[in-house]
Amino acid sequence: MKHVSYQIDENIKKLSDKNLLEQTDLLACEHRKNSVLLLRHLREVEVRRLFVDLGFASMHKYCIHKLKFSEGETQRRLTSARLLTELPEIEGKIETGALNVTNLSKIQSFLRTEKAASHPLTKEQKLEMILELTDKSTRDVEKKLVGRSHQPALLAEKFQGAKASSLLGEEFQKFEATLSKEHQKLLAEFRNLYAHELKDSGNGSVLVFLLEKAVQFKKKKLGLVKTVNAKELKNTNAVPRINSKADIATGVEKGSSKVLNDPPSHAAPLPSAPKVNRTPYRKYIGARVKKQIWQRAQASCEYRDRENGQRCGSKHALEIDHIKPLALGGTDELQNLRLLCRAHNARRAVKTFANL
Repeated sequence: MKHVSYQIDENIKKLSDKNLLEQTDLLACEHRKNSVLLLRHLREVEVRRLFVDLGFASMHKYCIHKLKFSEGETQRRLTSARLLTELPEIEGKIETGALNVTNLSKIQSFLRTEKAASHPLTKEQKLEMILELTDKSTRDVEKKLVGRSHQPALLAEKFQGAKASSLLGEEFQKFEATLSKEHQKLLAEFRNLYAHELKDSGNGSVLVFLLEKAVQFKKKKLGLVKTVNAKELKNTNAVPRINSKADIATGVEKGSSKVLNDPPSHAAPLPSAPKVNRTPYRKYIGARVKKQIWQRAQASCEYRDRENGQRCGSKHALEIDHIKPLALGGTDELQNLRLLCRAHNARRAVKTFANL
C-alpha cells in the first residue's frame, strides 16, 4: 500500500504545471458531484430509517460509527442533505462550489430556528435568501443569518458556541456554566425526557425553557397568576370549557343543564347537520398503564433486533407504541404496548404501513 502511494506521489510530481492544475480542477469537480450524490443517499437512508436496522438509534450515530464521519462532518452533511431534499434547485450551486456543505448547514440551522420561533420561511423566501448568500464566506453567512434571525442569541450560540458574543450586539448577555459529570448526566436526562417539548436542544433553549417553567410554577404557587374559576366563567361570554367526551357528544356544559349547541331564542333555527359515520373515540391510555410501561422498560427503548436480540436502550424522545397497531385491530391493553425511541417508532411505521 505504501509502495502504491509512493508511485502516485511520484507521478504527480512529474506532471507539468498546466496538467497539475487541470487535474486538480477535475478532481474538485468530481468531488462536488460525489458530494451531492452522497447527500441524496444520506437523506434516503434517513427517510427509510434504515439506520435502526443496523442497531443505531439515530442517523447521527450511524454516520459516526458506520460511515466514520467526524462529528463536524456528520452535522454538516446531514443538515445539508435535508435542505437539498427540500430545495433541489440548489443542487447546481453545490456542484459549482458556489455553496458548500458548511454554509448549507448554517442556513438549515437558521431555518429550523425560525420555524421553532413561529416564523417559518416560504420556499420562495428560502431560495431568495440562499441566492443572497451564494459565494459568501462562512463568516459573512453567519453574520447575515444572525442579523435576520428572530432568535439571534440562540443562533449565534449554534454557530460560535462560547464565542457567540462576537456575532451579537451589546443588548445580549453571555451566560456560561461549568457542569460536573453528575450534572452533565442530569442535563442529558432532561433533554431525553423533554425532547418532545423542547423546540431546540441547544443550551440556550434549555435554559429559557427551564426559566419559563420555573417562573410560571412559582407565580401560580404564590397566587400571582390569575385563574378563572367556574363562577367567573359562567358570568362571561367566553366559550365554556368542555371537560369530557360526553360533553363533546351532547354539547352540554359540565355541571349545568345548558345546551351549548342551542341557538338563542330570537335566532333563526339552524339546519340539522347531516349524519356522518364517525370513528369511535380512541381509548385513552391511562396514567397507571403509562407508568407500568415506563417502569417495565426502565425508561429506555424496548426494541430488540430479531437476529441478535440486542436491545436499543436509547432514552431519547421515548414514545408509547402499539405492537399491533390500532388500525390493524390492535388494542390499548398493556401487553400490546411498548416504549420505543422516536427513531425506532418511525421506522416501525414505515415498515408496517408503507405498502398498505
